[in-house]
Amino acid sequence: MPIDLNISDIRTDGGTQPRAELDAGVIAEYADDMERGATFPPVKVLYDGEDYWLYDGFHRLRAHQRLNRETIAANVEQGTQEDAVWQSLAANKKHGLRRSQADKRRAVKKAIKGWGKDKSQAEIARHVGVSRPTVRRYIEEGGNCPPSSQ
Repeated sequence: MPIDLNISDIRTDGGTQPRAELDAGVIAEYADDMERGATFPPVKVLYDGEDYWLYDGFHRLRAHQRLNRETIAANVEQGTQEDAVWQSLAANKKHGLRRSQADKRRAVKKAIKGWGKDKSQAEIARHVGVSRPTVRRYIEEGGNCPPSSQ
């Protein structure tokens, strides 16, 4: 169940931004839609007992900030900053603004760097929403992950 969370309490500086860059046009479009009364899905954050780590909804959050809103609807779950980084790598693979190739590349490389010793190529591919050959290609460029784990 979403809660209204103070925007000033949400951390966005912990490496949880999955995109190569935010799209200013999308932020402006979302803000315009919000001003006209459109509702958007709640952002997603993980709470570690001290900080709220945003991992899904950066464009929505920026649109709220553009409108000088103080709160935003958020789905909050327990988890660490590291958990939020991992979850961010799967954000927008099925909804929201379509990810660019740069966004996918960033997510795969971050997954390999952070979890490549613990997760198989298949697990990383499934989580990030790319093919196993894509993961393998980035590993061959210098990553570290089991060669062809299922």
